[in-house]
Amino acid sequence: MFITIVVLVLMIGYLTYIVLEKIYINKIRKSFKYLIHVNGIRGKSTTTRLIDAGFRACGYKVFSKTTGTKPMYINTNNEDVLIKRLGNANIREQIQMMRRAYKEGAEVLILECMAVKPELQKISEEMILRSDCTVITNVRADHLDEMGSTLEDIAYSFSNTIPNKGILVCGEDKFLNIFEENAKKKDAKVLLASEYDGDNLETFKENIACALEVAKAFNLDVNKFFEGMKNYHHDIGAYEKIKYDNTIFLNGFSINDPESIRIVYNQVIEEYDYNSLTILLNSRFDRPSRVVQHIELLSNLKAKKILIYGSNPNYIIKRLKKNGISIEVNRLHKIEDLNHEDIIFAIGNIGGKGMKILEYFRKNGEKL
Repeated sequence: MFITIVVLVLMIGYLTYIVLEKIYINKIRKSFKYLIHVNGIRGKSTTTRLIDAGFRACGYKVFSKTTGTKPMYINTNNEDVLIKRLGNANIREQIQMMRRAYKEGAEVLILECMAVKPELQKISEEMILRSDCTVITNVRADHLDEMGSTLEDIAYSFSNTIPNKGILVCGEDKFLNIFEENAKKKDAKVLLASEYDGDNLETFKENIACALEVAKAFNLDVNKFFEGMKNYHHDIGAYEKIKYDNTIFLNGFSINDPESIRIVYNQVIEEYDYNSLTILLNSRFDRPSRVVQHIELLSNLKAKKILIYGSNPNYIIKRLKKNGISIEVNRLHKIEDLNHEDIIFAIGNIGGKGMKILEYFRKNGEKL
């Protein structure tokens, strides 16, 4: 009998907490003039930061949060602050960010989507954020073990973050039919980002195109918005070129999926001779599906050499040789050994040893 009473009290207490939290979330959600939810495979963090800078230039008090190389938020004073997590990432972190933004009196809240599984994306959008605008930067083959085995599955997964009676900005026309189909069910307006061909602002033009489309969607002064974007806070792991002595290091560690890697690779070999190119792959033990993708991709790229760093290097080298790769493939033993290479295109993962390599070149080299 006693145990039954205890269980009943705990259940009532838990339900009361859930109801009160829901009321509180609704209260703070109403305080924001605009809430923007940024989703997609590549470019989420930079797009979030571009939108942040644009809104600030248009006179708004802005609070943003990204989950790029490291989880960060940009407070209303325009300061980058590291988010210290006690455990694994959890979508309840979005509630914490809403609460912090509310306390700082933010008018605009911009949050990078941190949910991967379809059901969590749905909960994040419909039960927590209820955004005015969702941005879907692109659909690429990544997180296949959680979002589905096909690109269509991923597009449907992202559709869970389409806002009810809101605006959906799509960065590309791929799977636009899927997004329009699902937007219609939610009475949401779909906008396709216009092609952009101006200053690249040290990022990819697709990210700029998405941000500018958001400015248009909210009838902001596009010129002011763009001027603000010139001062956006770069993600600490964003793509960049660094020269150290006679070595040029191209940091693409944050580029994970095959399509994105190939797009940037094609840009790289337009600028540099592939016979001077060393591709550096940093692999992670907790991304087995990516390892398979990277092996298949590397088997079909031209370069002088491939170096493998991180977890399971011997397995990756063995599989590449089994695939009949004709170029030199070796394991990287020491970061300093990279000084012997001419052009290095680093891909795969920035986590762990990838960040150490980037910091090595930043400390000793000069940004181009």
